[in-house]
Amino acid sequence: MVHLADYMADKGLSDEEVATGINRSRPTVSRIRRRLVRPDWETIEKIKEFTGGASTADDYQDIREAVQ
Repeated sequence: MVHLADYMADKGLSDEEVATGINRSRPTVSRIRRRLVRPDWETIEKIKEFTGGASTADDYQDIREAVQ
């Protein structure tokens, strides 16, 4: 199990590269990477596919929504 941030760091991926790969905006990927938001179910599935199953819903259980 690995959070998207750790996967990105390990693979040397930018927010833009991941955003393109999961069909989400760069700011969305940035917020997920910085653990400010929990991705929705559809995005989690896209992350799982993008990472080849390395990052799953379990990796986002403890993420707290950012307080605005």
